[in-house]
Amino acid sequence: MSNLKTLAEAAQTAPGAFISGGFQANVQNAKARQSKAGKNFWTCTLTEGGLEVSATSFSKDLSSLDGHLVKFSGMGLKRGDDYNGKPQISLGDKAIISPVGASQPSTPSEAVKSPVIAQNGGSGRIEGVLVGMALNKSVDICLKTGDTNEDTLWHWSSTLIRLSQKLQAGNLAPLSGIEPSDEQEQPY
Repeated sequence: MSNLKTLAEAAQTAPGAFISGGFQANVQNAKARQSKAGKNFWTCTLTEGGLEVSATSFSKDLSSLDGHLVKFSGMGLKRGDDYNGKPQISLGDKAIISPVGASQPSTPSEAVKSPVIAQNGGSGRIEGVLVGMALNKSVDICLKTGDTNEDTLWHWSSTLIRLSQKLQAGNLAPLSGIEPSDEQEQPY
């Protein structure tokens, strides 16, 4: 197939968009799961070099593919939103899933040497909703401080996005016992 992409290229597809062509990846940790409503679904980790992507299928059993190199193609490949900085791919019922052989060793390939990492040093893409909320709060901060130039807005937006990424990754501040009083005005 001439449209075969690397896993890194598939992971760079915009969230919510279908992945055209197809891609190959190693399948690991394939598990059958059950939703709260009792519906069965399957999850696995797709790997290529040092890149890991979570995959979910609500119609195809992935457990027999664990430890194999697999080609994913067809119309049912959709890029999901990042979760804890990890890209997600949904494997729909129209996806064609074909085992190719034994799992390839995890040595970084050319496509993964430039990983899917935001230039801010964070772990993954920055969602548009997060940017919008950070800009909104940054404007509030800039208006309160009276410094409304673009560099200050950019600084506060970036700071809030980095803070959000830390929290999304589960890095919570330690409990300190400090509680702000009503007299202390908070900038955000």
